Amino acid sequence: MQFVSTPGQLVQLVEVDHDFRVISIDARPHSERPNPSFNGESRAHWEGDTLVVDTIAIDERVWNSATWRYHSEQEHVIERYSRPSKNYLSYQVTVEDPKMLTKPWVSAPRRFTLSVTNEPLDEWYCGVQPNEALESLKELRKELD
Repeated sequence: MQFVSTPGQLVQLVEVDHDFRVISIDARPHSERPNPSFNGESRAHWEGDTLVVDTIAIDERVWNSATWRYHSEQEHVIERYSRPSKNYLSYQVTVEDPKMLTKPWVSAPRRFTLSVTNEPLDEWYCGVQPNEALESLKELRKELD
C-alpha cells in the first residue's frame, strides 16, 4: 500500500488487484446522494495526529473481507491511521451497518511496518503473481506438447 498526498486529497494505492481510492481531505461533507462504488465515497479529517477516514456508499457487491462478505447499502466505515513511531503505522477500523449489525464492529488495532523506498508497487491480481502465471503457462505447454 502506498499513500500519495496532494492538496485537498489523499490517494491510496494498493497493489492487490491494482486498486486505488481518492480520499477528500479538504473538509467537504459527504454528498447528499452519493453514487455507490466499490471503494465508496471517502472523506477524511485529522483528530490530533490521527487521520480519520469516513466512508459511505460502498457498493453492496464488495466484500469487506474473505470471511465477511455481506453488508447493506447503509454500511459506514471509519478508519483510523496513526503513526506512533517512525517505523510503524497503526490502523483500526469501525464498521457500522444498522441492517446487518446489532452494534458497531471495531477491529483490534493493526500495526504495519513502514518502508520508505523508491520501489514501485508489485503487480498482484487475483492471487497470481505475473511470474507464477507465466511459469504455470510454461508447464501447461510442456504437458500439451
